[in-house]
Amino acid sequence: MKKPDDSGLPEAPDTEGGPGTQPASLEDLELDSQSTLRPMATQAVFRPEFDESDDPTFGGGDTEPQNLATIATRMLSPIRRLGGGLVEIARVPERDPLTALMTNPVVAEQKRFCWNCGKPVGRSSRDGHALSEGWCPHCGSAYSFLPQLSPGEIVADQYEIKGCIAHGGLGWVYLAFDHNVNERPVVLKGLVHSGDAEAQVIAMAERQFLAEVTHPGIVKIYNFVEHDDKHGNPVGYIVMEYVGGTSLKQARGTRLPVAEAIGYMLEILPALGYLHSIGLAYNDLKPENIMITEEQLKLIDLGAVSKLNSYGYLYGTPGFQAPEIVRTGPTVATDIYTVGRTLAALTMNLRTRRGRYVDGLPSEDPVLDKYDSFGRFLRRAIDPDPRRRFRSAEEMSSQLLGVLREVVAADTGIPRPGLSTVFSPSRSTFGVDLLVAHTDVYVDGQVHSEKLTAQEIVRALPVPLVDRADVGAPMLVASVLSQPVHTLDQLRAARHGAIDAEGVDLSESVELPLMEARALLDLGDVAKATRKLDDLATWAGWRWQLLWFRAVAEMLSADYDSATKHFTEVLDTLPGELAPKLALAATAELAGTADELKFYNTVWSTDNGVISAGFGLARAESVAGSRDKAVQTLDEVPPTSRHFTTARLTSAVTLLSGRSTGEITEQNIRDAARRVEALPDSEPRVLQIRALVLGTAMDWLADNTASSNHILGFPFTEHGLKLGVEASLRALARVAPTQSHRYALVDLANSVRPMSTF
Repeated sequence: MKKPDDSGLPEAPDTEGGPGTQPASLEDLELDSQSTLRPMATQAVFRPEFDESDDPTFGGGDTEPQNLATIATRMLSPIRRLGGGLVEIARVPERDPLTALMTNPVVAEQKRFCWNCGKPVGRSSRDGHALSEGWCPHCGSAYSFLPQLSPGEIVADQYEIKGCIAHGGLGWVYLAFDHNVNERPVVLKGLVHSGDAEAQVIAMAERQFLAEVTHPGIVKIYNFVEHDDKHGNPVGYIVMEYVGGTSLKQARGTRLPVAEAIGYMLEILPALGYLHSIGLAYNDLKPENIMITEEQLKLIDLGAVSKLNSYGYLYGTPGFQAPEIVRTGPTVATDIYTVGRTLAALTMNLRTRRGRYVDGLPSEDPVLDKYDSFGRFLRRAIDPDPRRRFRSAEEMSSQLLGVLREVVAADTGIPRPGLSTVFSPSRSTFGVDLLVAHTDVYVDGQVHSEKLTAQEIVRALPVPLVDRADVGAPMLVASVLSQPVHTLDQLRAARHGAIDAEGVDLSESVELPLMEARALLDLGDVAKATRKLDDLATWAGWRWQLLWFRAVAEMLSADYDSATKHFTEVLDTLPGELAPKLALAATAELAGTADELKFYNTVWSTDNGVISAGFGLARAESVAGSRDKAVQTLDEVPPTSRHFTTARLTSAVTLLSGRSTGEITEQNIRDAARRVEALPDSEPRVLQIRALVLGTAMDWLADNTASSNHILGFPFTEHGLKLGVEASLRALARVAPTQSHRYALVDLANSVRPMSTF
């Protein structure tokens, strides 16, 4: 992975346009406005102080000393792990801060714009060279793109300037050594316009609250100092921690692997969550503001940080900044938007217009085609309606980790299971016995269905976990029983005040009616459950849990289109969860549509503990004509699973059942026999599958030739196979449940018995 920026702080973007921090009006977010002339650099938009009623759409310890030699010689692994250990990256080596110095600190002409009016300045003309200092010909404001501090200059009698390391959205960034603290390398960040009073006010505001920000994933603010420029005017500088490493900014045309990009973002989201918890918004998340160091990732450049819901000039980067920020001000939702845009920029070729990224996602992109859940995650993160985005950095992180598990599993072919924080595990399995059930005719003489039922699926599907913040949660944990009838009795008693709730008004609980609807659905009372959900929706509003149970009701009613619609909406809300994917796969199988294979495959490849998905995938592959894939899927059932034997038997049936003798090969028969032979005779259904394999081999041999090597203890000859089929049928007759069926099996055994020679 190539990361050209090793300065430790953001550099000017490669695209055409200016990096300068600029104030803007309400119109500055429009694509044809002046702000778009300064593409993909930190800019300001002005948020007037709206009356909230104007726009109803938007709301608002000591340790023991260590041996110094051990510390000095400690060896770090060349590999780091991110994303809960799911992603490996090369460790960024520690480097001398002096190597980050720019040899020629100049702002490129195409990146020079007036700080006041936003129009191009300092450009070459026919009359002469480009001027790095001067007056804007459009509005008359003074501008300067020259560094204000020189190497060797001492700031505040403490910081010795070494040189420039970057030019960011708010001006030049300098490397200095702190003479008062053991020559510690620090960064001084100047303002764009030394004479701009507004910029000075911004710096003062930063000094007031940024020094209180303390998080390992956020650059430290050490100090705020002033230093006179060459005209004698005081200029403010923020003194920050020097963060050595490389930024996430990629060279033009290069993109990160999706798993790696997600791993980085999972390291950054706790820092955003911390800022939100203390009432701050970061506002300017983008790849160049995320640094990878030897030990961790850090957010740098706090110049755009502001208080949540604040007014005035708000700083951000077009193409990353949320469109509604001028109306809502900085919110958790606007920061969530920047996370989505940053992930998209790291992994996809986003379209640009006038030097900035165009809003939205590409209509066609191989990343979106390959990683469906990642696409759903991005679409929720950057939803135009902020109310539909992730509610917090914590929720976003939880879902992103689930997406990462899917991505890594798809990339490596190794399942990466994990516990959900919003869904229970599967309550049981469904569809496990379907393919072997029709062989039960050998045992009892009865024809058994090979089709799934909605009731079987509903009893097995995961269910939403109880929200611990709900007022009824303690009562549910204490009194809800496993049987639906008993659960309903307890819930009705609670609703009528028969259970002491310690003074809590349970009528405000959402979880109690949800649990009641769940119990009704488990009992098959769809009509009553639907009425309960309708009543809850009238006062509780939109909730994904409501959608889930409504979809379950629709599945039980055979309204598969509506069930698919609502399960899909749950999946769009929770893209990192396997439960809605399993539900969608089962619904598709009931409806006979083609989506079952895709969703079963996603669930099974991510978590091979969801046995229902493995058997479902095998059924779908078999229906699609890929019997070899179906057998391979069944072979992936872990030996530790209680369904391992059923999987082996099902694979034998899959190899042989429903195929003509012309479609079956000797290898198919021997593969099926090996699977049965590996199981003890005491296992249920082994006898009947032995009879199936031997009978199929006998029929196949009538039109084909084979080697005489034994199969299931009998020679692969007509005589040997007839003996084997006879023995299997007589063994089944001995355990037949009825006399009539026992006689039928004995008659069948006699009919295939080879002719006696004496």
